[in-house]
Amino acid sequence: MMNRTFETICRMSQVDLKKYVANELKKTHDKVINKDGFVYAQGTFPVLLVAHLDTVHKYVIRTVVYDNKKQSISSPQGIGGDDRCGVYMILQIIKKHHCSVLFCEDEEIGAVGAEKFTQWKSAQKLTYNYIIEFDRRGKNDAVFYDCDNEDFEEFITKDFYKTSFGSFSDISTLAPFLGCAAVNLSCGYYNAHTESEYVVLPEMQASIDAACKILARTTEEDVYEYIEAKYSYSAFDGWSYLDDDYLVEYINDYGDVDYEKVSASSKAEAVGKFCMEHPNVPYSSLFVMEI
Repeated sequence: MMNRTFETICRMSQVDLKKYVANELKKTHDKVINKDGFVYAQGTFPVLLVAHLDTVHKYVIRTVVYDNKKQSISSPQGIGGDDRCGVYMILQIIKKHHCSVLFCEDEEIGAVGAEKFTQWKSAQKLTYNYIIEFDRRGKNDAVFYDCDNEDFEEFITKDFYKTSFGSFSDISTLAPFLGCAAVNLSCGYYNAHTESEYVVLPEMQASIDAACKILARTTEEDVYEYIEAKYSYSAFDGWSYLDDDYLVEYINDYGDVDYEKVSASSKAEAVGKFCMEHPNVPYSSLFVMEI
């Protein structure tokens, strides 16, 4: 049954999948919002589940290949496990746990749907204990991006998942906006963004089961805020400091007090950047504060 339902989801275009998930959510949730960029359903369990509807592949798949030895599914056109796995997983999880759900469009071209969600006026009033996204390769990764809440990381990685690292996904936009901690969990897909991508079905199911166990042990006290990390990870550059904003007060060429915002990893770097841009401003006249 899993294979048939998952295959159906993989075969859909983004447009058709958006209609499909909206109809599926209406079976389980009273309030379903279908807007440009996203589909949102308000649940009674205080956790938000997130996945995206698009894939990198240009064409709807025509052929599906099952490998009984690997217990995997693939397609010569690209199966699109990133992120059709996440869509399928959420639709299974909400049968047991009545979480809120957000399906975003166009994550692969810059989290467009997630950004549109943050511009929806009603989104500003929403609160959750934490967010789980299902949009990660492998079998038991937990990626927290720029969220540095140690208690939340320990809560998620207590049993099955192991901390890993990534550069960006929808929760990179959603978590700071909503102010709650977020994690991206494995979906069982491999070779993402290529036509050789495949999904190991038992691994996807194992992640579903593990996520359900996390939700089952979640209590009212398990509320985790978004804490921005001081470091950021990039697949290209590795680890680096996240910049802060500093306000530089100085005397301009007209003898008036003026201000300029500078982004830097430290106050010293902020001063250095400012002085490079304004070589004629005396260093002794500067006053710098973090904002």
